[in-house]
Amino acid sequence: MKKIYLATLLVALTLGSCGTKVASPYTDSAVISHPTQGAVVLRGIGEEVDGKKKEQELKSRRAAQKKAIQQLLYFGFVGTDFKNPIIREGISVETKHKAFFDSFWNGGYERFITDGKTEFYSCEKKSNCTSAVSVFTLNYNMLRKELEANKVINKIGF
Repeated sequence: MKKIYLATLLVALTLGSCGTKVASPYTDSAVISHPTQGAVVLRGIGEEVDGKKKEQELKSRRAAQKKAIQQLLYFGFVGTDFKNPIIREGISVETKHKAFFDSFWNGGYERFITDGKTEFYSCEKKSNCTSAVSVFTLNYNMLRKELEANKVINKIGF
């Protein structure tokens, strides 16, 4: 009887390890440096965006920046000063505060970016397609205060 259980367990483990690996969509984000208190330099790599040239650049830059900011807000960056997320509830908070996040991701977050450089790359297999790598400085103290003022997060110490 033990042999049957062990054989079943072995088969289950073997089949389970053959499953596809799911990668986090935020793994292309990184903390580049933490130059001063209240500011962090982030790098985000955006997805491929189709459309007209001007729209492509805006959308791909925003996608890259959004990825990096979402990593900071919801997951943190392991091995850095930002190992804990700013918003502990996770990404579900975006549905709870939909009006705030709609305007925030539609360009409102750009108020907290003090410096940035974005490089655009053409897609290999498509024409009229662009992806972006954006390195930018984010004023996370002001971002935290904005989130507190809009009751997305609680004030520190309260």
